[in-house]
Amino acid sequence: MSTSDDDIEDMDEQSFEALEDRVDRLGAGEQRAQETKPDLPADAPVHTEADFEAAVRAALDELPADIENQLNGVAVTVSDDGAEHRAYGMFVPGAQSSSQIGQWFPWSGQNESPDQIIIYRDTLTRDFGNDQALLRAKIVETVRHEVGHALGLDEAGVRKLGL
Repeated sequence: MSTSDDDIEDMDEQSFEALEDRVDRLGAGEQRAQETKPDLPADAPVHTEADFEAAVRAALDELPADIENQLNGVAVTVSDDGAEHRAYGMFVPGAQSSSQIGQWFPWSGQNESPDQIIIYRDTLTRDFGNDQALLRAKIVETVRHEVGHALGLDEAGVRKLGL
């Protein structure tokens, strides 16, 4: 979006404040991106458990700040139990979850544990490990898919987003 000085002068106060807020958000995002450098370069191969965890952290770091803020208190873990669950990832609602989550995940009762996102390293690396670019893309897709569930979307909702 390009805005000239004349455009700014012609803006009403509400539009100007909205533009100011957008500039502040963009500036904060740029500063955060400079402060949080991923542990693993984007094109580095994912071979070890630490590499995989770094790729998951990088996928989380790519999320917009407002979504990241909504994930406060949600534990994100990496597991090798994907084959057992036949999954690439899973959202496990905990004590923080709204009652609506129970409709989608009836096995989840209210409990003392936090909400949890689990990313399964074994199934992702098994199915996509031969193509490092595809593996990284699937890690990002899986993280976003499970974040969608953590934010209250059911399976149809995350699928509508292409996840």
